[in-house]
Amino acid sequence: MNIAITADGATLDSTVFNKFAETPYLLIVNVDTMTCTPIAHTCSPGSDEELAQTVLKHRCEAVITGKFEKRAFNVLADDGVTRYAAADMSVRESLEKMDKRQLEFIRNPDGTATCSGDHHH
Repeated sequence: MNIAITADGATLDSTVFNKFAETPYLLIVNVDTMTCTPIAHTCSPGSDEELAQTVLKHRCEAVITGKFEKRAFNVLADDGVTRYAAADMSVRESLEKMDKRQLEFIRNPDGTATCSGDHHH
């Protein structure tokens, strides 16, 4: 199972980045093998939607991040990708907490648990 994580660096020792659209890296982590594929991200108009499409392309079941822009949030929510909040936490710690079901769900683009719109994941 693949999980996408926004990060300030290219390794599992990095910190979860607080804004999906502005992340320096998107880490694709296979949680069965703990292999990590870093994807460098350069911010530009629309790059957050491209990043969301990258998550879908890698068949990630979840994203660990902070806040979203509405368009990227909708791309992921509409495809049923679970969104977890773990900004400023280490990537390793976020994966451990996700496994233990200790992370909050992101139910809206602001990165909070308050549900908005038609996305109920």
